[in-house]
Amino acid sequence: MSHLLDSISFGAIVAVRDRLLEQQAAGRTIYRLESGDPSFDVPAHVKDAIHEALNKGLTHYTASTGILPLRQAIVKKVQRDNHLPIDDPEQVVVTNGGMHALYLTFRALLEPGDEVVLPDPMWTEIAENIRLGGGVPVRVRLEAEHGMAYRADAIERCITPKTRAIFLNTPHNPTGVVLGRAELRAIADLAMKHKLWLVSDEAYEHVIFDGAHHVSIGSLAGVEDHTLTLFSASKSYAMSGLRIGYIASRDKPMLERIKKLLRCTINGVNSVTQYGAAAALSGPQDIPRAMGVEYQARRDALLAGLAGVKALQPFKPTGAFFLWLRIDPSWSGYGGAHGDWAMTNYLIDKGGVGCSPGTAFGPAGAGCVRLAFSCDRPQVEAAAQVIRGLLS
Repeated sequence: MSHLLDSISFGAIVAVRDRLLEQQAAGRTIYRLESGDPSFDVPAHVKDAIHEALNKGLTHYTASTGILPLRQAIVKKVQRDNHLPIDDPEQVVVTNGGMHALYLTFRALLEPGDEVVLPDPMWTEIAENIRLGGGVPVRVRLEAEHGMAYRADAIERCITPKTRAIFLNTPHNPTGVVLGRAELRAIADLAMKHKLWLVSDEAYEHVIFDGAHHVSIGSLAGVEDHTLTLFSASKSYAMSGLRIGYIASRDKPMLERIKKLLRCTINGVNSVTQYGAAAALSGPQDIPRAMGVEYQARRDALLAGLAGVKALQPFKPTGAFFLWLRIDPSWSGYGGAHGDWAMTNYLIDKGGVGCSPGTAFGPAGAGCVRLAFSCDRPQVEAAAQVIRGLLS
């Protein structure tokens, strides 16, 4: 018997990671540029808050939507940083990481056959979670001639009577594009025109370069009540293994659905981790800014190291910690094969360098690869030299 889950992949990036870890276990030097796990340690005051909660015995069931101190901290944070019109802890819910927030959102939002417009390329799990919610992902191809921007006119061409929502992710994984206020305003106006929901994934909100600014689309006039905004502590505070995400919305019926899903899935996030997250959001915010500065230095080091490598043509990101590269058609290939998987396999087999094949992010990723510079700078610099040696 077939099942919906039979159509869901285990993920190309996971397959690449597993190969690299096998090689590392065998004693080979590898370079972890395939996945976006921050190399930084969890901030000291966050650790202290977790230890304090543990020592106080705060290890029992919590409210399924999150402890009140954390939800209060989230309200203050989204007002302060994102200018969202959220003013009640009942308008936010705590999730088991950003991935869980995506699952809850689409499961609560969609009826079978509903369409969700999303950019192509896009992180694999977006389309997968849309399908798990019963929906149909409809892809908008991002074009290099338009700076890989997610544009309202291209989105509108994909809207049908079945369209339920527009999904957006800025800063964007995998291209690193940061949408400006004017572009977001045009998308917001489009959503209002067609009475659509906006689902905004802002996991990389603090990873911004070159003086760019992150704008939350839910802060724009007219869409406040029809936007679901998703956040994660993984990237901003290097808490990836501690699994903290959250959703902010003003729509009470949607929040009620999400709260039911929380009760029926995890019934509350790890208790002591929540106290750590409350400290992260309400404490000093110099650490996310410092990490952003270091990520920009890593980006620049990677771009400098690959300069002049004809086989890979980079798109310079202004946010997130990924470098999107198009494979030059003149590349000779690997074992008679060409394309993104051939390049991925070549870099792993010959250099121990992890990268992600572009087709893992959708059809528009054909002929591209993604490198992550979330690992430490010496590893980024060394990987760039290995790539240069292989492809020059």
